[in-house]
Amino acid sequence: MSPHDQPPLPAIGALVLDARRDRVGEVMDVICGRVLLRDPAGGREWEALPCDLRPATTGDALRARVADANDQAARSRL
Repeated sequence: MSPHDQPPLPAIGALVLDARRDRVGEVMDVICGRVLLRDPAGGREWEALPCDLRPATTGDALRARVADANDQAARSRL
């Protein structure tokens, strides 16, 4: 892929799906061609390449919220 074929960088605040990790993330920053993402519910940031990202669908965002709710319910049972 030539530099002219690079996918556009997502906007800060956008919800995207990181296909490599199968995780939805909110774009926190773009540094040197890498995108910093964070789970919409919070947590640690991770790096992704723009070619691994696509805009999150409504279903992707819902899946992330359900996973977070399930995690919180599991922690509350401990």
